[in-house]
Amino acid sequence: MKICLSCTIPTVRMDAREVHRQATSWISLLLPAHEEFQNWWVVPDGPKDPFVPLGDAETVISSIQSSDRAFYREFPDAESDGSTGVLLTNAGSEKQWRERGKVFLSIKPTLGRVTLEISRLEEIYASPGALVWSLLKGLSSDARVTFANTNVMQNVAGELLLYSYSRAVYKHREFLGWMGYVDSPILPGQLPDSAILESQRGGTLILATELLDLADPRMVEQVNRVEMSLAELGLLPVIDPTAM
Repeated sequence: MKICLSCTIPTVRMDAREVHRQATSWISLLLPAHEEFQNWWVVPDGPKDPFVPLGDAETVISSIQSSDRAFYREFPDAESDGSTGVLLTNAGSEKQWRERGKVFLSIKPTLGRVTLEISRLEEIYASPGALVWSLLKGLSSDARVTFANTNVMQNVAGELLLYSYSRAVYKHREFLGWMGYVDSPILPGQLPDSAILESQRGGTLILATELLDLADPRMVEQVNRVEMSLAELGLLPVIDPTAM
């Protein structure tokens, strides 16, 4: 199983130095979740490039600037909104990266997204649900986060399925997936099918189901019911009006 925990934040223009500062801030929110999330490196651009520790500020800033220049050379017509962001991992080598579940933390301020990916979740971590819940609580504790969701990718009968594409209710709205956050208070009676509701920052953390197995129709149906209730409450944003 692979999960993708994505947080929506306001879009903002930043230079490379500010991106590094923000990356350090986001990382601090993940530290309590697990010992393997204590140290972070910039993902190398190529196989011969080194893993640069996030703590090496000047080297990291130089790496971000180099990636930005490469992006704008490749896409000269792209409007310059500052740095394109940074991609981090909690491993200092490719071997360690594979062993720890190929973790990626993508921080894209100009796109308004912070995204955490973890592969082989159930193989590596003893309590995968508790881990992802803790990571969600950490990231969504930042006051800039207005919405968060958790996508699941899973091999089912030889077919690679993605919840948002193969199992979600709506094509024109955001999805919640396994768990997420909305910036509005929700009473238990408003979302009766959810497994857990927890207040945070005036908003609500939502665990749709204790486990999301895409091969189990009952689990998928429970998540779908939660998403339908959120849509009725006006808490699943429309992302593609043409698909309505």
